[in-house]
Amino acid sequence: MYRIGEIAKLMNISKRTIDYYTQMGLLNPIRTDSNYRLYGQESIQILELVEHYKNLKMPLEEIKSSIEMIQSENRIDKQKVEQHFEQIALIMEHLKEELMAMEPILQKLNKQQKELLVSKLSPKGIKLAQTLYLLFK
Repeated sequence: MYRIGEIAKLMNISKRTIDYYTQMGLLNPIRTDSNYRLYGQESIQILELVEHYKNLKMPLEEIKSSIEMIQSENRIDKQKVEQHFEQIALIMEHLKEELMAMEPILQKLNKQQKELLVSKLSPKGIKLAQTLYLLFK
């Protein structure tokens, strides 16, 4: 279990951000008798998910919905599955927007710059880029 300052340092985010996520209901710390908030391993996993989704440029409310969906996985019903697919569709839309924004930049690269860019990508990254290109073409 971590106190707010410890988890903030561990995750490299501010205490204020943790407070905000707690107020939003993303994090549910345990209160001690001394009224300290303690955050466990689940909070670390949630913070990692938040960071992942933020890197995909998802708005915080969508992130919260996605995390709630994941947390309620053991109570899956038809509506939950539909909601999860809607979240995936939103992520895909964000990816499409990101790719469309990158396209003019990539068009301006010369052959050597393109080769350098490809050499920096992992094999999985290249496959993902190719798949997304075909999907959104």
